[in-house]
Amino acid sequence: MLETVAFQVAGRILPHESCTLRESAEEAVREASFVVPWAGAGIPCAPDEEAVITVSGDLWGTGYVRDVNASHGEEDRIYTVTFVSRTCDATECSVEHPTGLLKDVDITGIAEGFDTLGIGVESAVTTPKKPRHKLRPGETLFDTLETEARARGVLIHDTERGKLKLADRPEGRHVGALRLGDNIKQASATLSGEKRHSKVTVRGQAAEGTSGPVLSPEGEAEAPGLPRPRPLIIVHEGEITSERAKKRAAWEAQRGVGNGVSCTITVPGWRDAGGRLWKRNFLVEVDDDWLGISGDMVIASVTFAQDGTAEGTQAVISCKDPRALGGENPRGDSNAAWSAPAASEPVFRVN
Repeated sequence: MLETVAFQVAGRILPHESCTLRESAEEAVREASFVVPWAGAGIPCAPDEEAVITVSGDLWGTGYVRDVNASHGEEDRIYTVTFVSRTCDATECSVEHPTGLLKDVDITGIAEGFDTLGIGVESAVTTPKKPRHKLRPGETLFDTLETEARARGVLIHDTERGKLKLADRPEGRHVGALRLGDNIKQASATLSGEKRHSKVTVRGQAAEGTSGPVLSPEGEAEAPGLPRPRPLIIVHEGEITSERAKKRAAWEAQRGVGNGVSCTITVPGWRDAGGRLWKRNFLVEVDDDWLGISGDMVIASVTFAQDGTAEGTQAVISCKDPRALGGENPRGDSNAAWSAPAASEPVFRVN
């Protein structure tokens, strides 16, 4: 199905011959690229102009023109215009805050308190509050959030409206499935042991006190199923508590299991069986006997491409084991090589 993609720049629709749109659950900024036929004087638009992208009426992105690349010969010319989400300022601009200090805040409070540029924050997580959170000089909003996000098992991406989104699990489920013989045009898979560890230990120190739990605490989670010991020791960023140590250990162990299982699937069209655009951080059933997959996967990223024809309208969907993005063990009927036991319940102790 040919989608109607509208690229609106500074209030006017910019025509295009082809486009590519990409969003990811593991990146804070979505991006797009348009090949623009332009016959007017000068260039079609300028960097940093406000831009909005809709797909057949559905909002896909809110942000800015990033680059305008121009080239021409003696008789023809071509322009490529790229787009970035409003959240680019959260990753590229330093926070200007009168004190650089927030007290008694959770990760959502940190995001909102240091959002001095008015980017906006949507949060689906609740985390314990910190007595204080100090901004390092020159830090971006993303930088100061990312450290806390790793400690709390939180993902940072963006929304269609260009706001930051905090999530710690898949946000929904697609209707239908990605199925060999039905809608899978092309697929590839990777099973890797690189990120998997048999045991993850998180160590650190608290800021106050001299007892063992303050000076040498650690959290530990095991991920069984590996044929040999593969331990990983992580030094926790910032002040550590028993809760933070256990949460970080469990998150890293689960993500290691999930990141070892991934596939990339190309399908015709941009929508699921219910008419929803394929969406990052959504669960989808994958049934591909040639890859040995039969069970739930989570969409880590999706790239839409269209060259002006229905045949050239396709989506490239990158999927992972749901545990890579905070989800549950899929427990499907996939080949044994795709399955891995869930990480153990994390424990806290004094080293």
